Amino acid sequence: VVSRRGTGHSLVYNTRWVDGQVTARDTTMTFTSFIFFDLFNALSCRSLKKSVFQINVLGNTTFLYAISASILAMFGLIYIPFLQDIFQTEPLAFNDILMLLCLSSSVLIVDECVKFVYRMLEVDNEHVDKNTHRQLDIDSEQSKKFIP
Repeated sequence: VVSRRGTGHSLVYNTRWVDGQVTARDTTMTFTSFIFFDLFNALSCRSLKKSVFQINVLGNTTFLYAISASILAMFGLIYIPFLQDIFQTEPLAFNDILMLLCLSSSVLIVDECVKFVYRMLEVDNEHVDKNTHRQLDIDSEQSKKFIP
């Protein structure tokens, strides 16, 4: 996950850093990508095996409060003028936010694919385990016949 997030942050930073100067827009885009990547990662990490669509996303109110607080704080730092001055950020256009959401959601998409493959492998292993246990049961019954 770290490498996927790191790649995403680098992509945002390198595509925004065109003129060799680090601007408020560059740092705002990078900062926002960090937040979005971490929020999607937190959503994905709610379960190691189950898809985010299989769990009750609204069931953990503490998690929802934390996500909401993170989003509100991020938008506050980006859009409230006196916080912009302190943190050297600038407002982002809707298209920027949308692009960052699409890019950072890749963490969730990749993790969902990994979980899907894991669940498929787990189902195959359960099938093998059941057959192995049946064979062990048969062997055990046959060995009892030879014990005096």
